[in-house]
Amino acid sequence: MKNLFTAFAKHISVFVFYFLLPVLPLLLTIAFAKPKFVFNYWQTIGKLLIYIEALKEGPLQHYFQDVIGLENEVPATIQGSCIKCGNCCLNKRCVFLEQTSETEFQCGIYTSPFRKFSNCNSFPLNAQDIARYDCPSYFISQQTPPARANNQEKDYAVHWIQPNAYPTSAKMSENAATLK
Repeated sequence: MKNLFTAFAKHISVFVFYFLLPVLPLLLTIAFAKPKFVFNYWQTIGKLLIYIEALKEGPLQHYFQDVIGLENEVPATIQGSCIKCGNCCLNKRCVFLEQTSETEFQCGIYTSPFRKFSNCNSFPLNAQDIARYDCPSYFISQQTPPARANNQEKDYAVHWIQPNAYPTSAKMSENAATLK
């Protein structure tokens, strides 16, 4: 039944996005107080079409199944920090993503109260999120073994999700590169 709801919600969302496409730049300008969406109307429409296609590839299903439905198991510890690569923003296809330098990006609506209701606010929710976008800086920390026999201290091993297409010389913050 949940899978049926997820599929239905995904298709309805895509239909609503396409139906509202001509007025979405105006709605985005009003919602996020960013007139650039209306001033660059045709560019925004083009970006919205790319955005909708990217949403159909899995993020909508993830949102309705994992974020709202909490279907998948959430790991105990996700560690790392954002290095602003833009991968998690629909592989750099998000309409709100803004490039700040040659290698760094930022969310154009990061401070908006509407963002907390989005799929973005939950990233990374699980290992599948990290792998889906080849995230170079977040990783899952797993507990192994449960406890030591002598002093009952917990030991942790780190499992890195290796990105396929990210250079190994990427700058990472100290928090992402080391564990204490």
